Amino acid sequence: MTPTLVRRHVPHADSAPRVDLCARARDWSEIQERMLVPLYEAVYERLEVGPATRLLGLRCGAGLALLLAAGRGAEVTGVDAACPERLALARERLLPDARRGANGGALGGTGTHGGGRDGRGHPGGRGARAEADGPSGAPGPQGAPGPSGAHGDGGLGTSGRTRARATAELVAGSPGDAAGAEDAAYTLVTVFEPIGCLAGDSEGLGELLADALPLAARGAAVVLAGWGPPERCATSSVLRVATKLADPLRSARSWRPARRDDLEEVAQPAGLKPDGSGRVACPFGYADVDSAVRGLLSTGLFDAAIAATDAKQVDKELTEALHPYRRPDGTVWMPNVFRYLVTRVP
Repeated sequence: MTPTLVRRHVPHADSAPRVDLCARARDWSEIQERMLVPLYEAVYERLEVGPATRLLGLRCGAGLALLLAAGRGAEVTGVDAACPERLALARERLLPDARRGANGGALGGTGTHGGGRDGRGHPGGRGARAEADGPSGAPGPQGAPGPSGAHGDGGLGTSGRTRARATAELVAGSPGDAAGAEDAAYTLVTVFEPIGCLAGDSEGLGELLADALPLAARGAAVVLAGWGPPERCATSSVLRVATKLADPLRSARSWRPARRDDLEEVAQPAGLKPDGSGRVACPFGYADVDSAVRGLLSTGLFDAAIAATDAKQVDKELTEALHPYRRPDGTVWMPNVFRYLVTRVP
C-alpha cells in the first residue's frame, strides 16, 4: 500500500509525476504511514525487539517503524536512497537534537502535527489482529500506537549519513554506506515496504538485500512484508483505479493480485531461510474523504496515473472509488490484511 501501500516507481523518465514531493512526504508521514503500525508492532513483538537488538531498516522512508523499535530500546539504522523528502522527516523524528545542532539525546518523541486531521479515522492499532502461522510465532499486540512525526526542513548533510549517540543513524544511500569498522553486526533487517500489489514492485529488492546481508550476523532475522489476498484487502479495489487511468503505461506498473509466495520468491534467491510468517490486520482509516485521497496519493502508487492524465482526474476517480467505504459519519474505513515473512541469515 514506498518504497502502507508503498513506494514510487516511475515507468519512464519522461513520465515523472507532476507532484509536490515535499507535500507528498508530509502526507505520508501525517496520514498514511501509521496504517502499518500493527504490522510493525506484530513483528517486533514476535522477535522480542529490545535493547539487545541492532536493527537495519531498508527503504525506511519517514522512519516510523524505526521510531517504534527505538522506543523499545533497539539501536536502529535506516537506509533509503529513493526519497530524500521522507528521509528528512525521519531525521526530524529520530535525530531532533542533531537537527538543532545540539549534542543532546538521539531520540525524539512523537510529534503533534497531523493527528488532528486523522484522529477520528486512523486505525492506530485499534482492533488490529495478528495471526502467527509459522514456528514459534507469538501473536502481535491487540492495540498498537499510531504516532506521527514532528516536522521541519532538516537535512542529512553532505555525507548523507547522520548519527546521534550511536543509537540512531540515517543513511541516504546504500546499506554499505551504513557500515563502519567499529559497528557490530545487525541482528535484525527489515523491509516493511509491502510488495505484491503492482507488477514489478519487488524490483531492486534482491540487490538491496545482497548489499545488506553481509552486514548482518549469522542467524539474524530478515523480515519482508507484503499485501495479503485481494479478497481480504479492501484497498485493492481502489488501487485498480490507478491501473485504469495509467493506461497505456499499465504494462509497466499495472495492478495485480497478491500471490501466496510473493515474499518467498524474494527470499529464496537471496539465500535466506524461512522461519515462519504471520498475517496482520491493518485497516486503512481516515477522518474524511479528503484525508483518504491525500493519504493514498502519498504512497506514490497513483503517480503513473497522474502522469498519464492529470491530478484532478485522478482525485475525481479516486474519490468515487472510495465511496463504498465511506461511513455515515464521513469517515473512510477499508479493512486490509498484510503478511510478513521471517527469514534467517544462514
